Amino acid sequence: MCSSVQKALFEEEDRVKKLQQKVAALEKRNKQLRDRVKKVKRSLRQARKNSRHMELVNRKLSEKLSSAGGQIPYINSLKQENSHGTYLKV
Repeated sequence: MCSSVQKALFEEEDRVKKLQQKVAALEKRNKQLRDRVKKVKRSLRQARKNSRHMELVNRKLSEKLSSAGGQIPYINSLKQENSHGTYLKV
């Protein structure tokens, strides 16, 4: 009877060891995922910050353009002289 108890004890210890290994693997994966989430959140915050900054820059640029009125000629309205003279003759 002593051997059957020892066998059961060894089996239980083996089962505990396997469960501990699974827990360690899951904890490691959980940490990896948490770190990944932190990086994604940081990237999202940075993207939002950049977006807000670009909106502000665009708004200021629009205000400058509207306040300048007709003083700034648009590139499309400018006529380039001799624009066709730059081609090479073959």
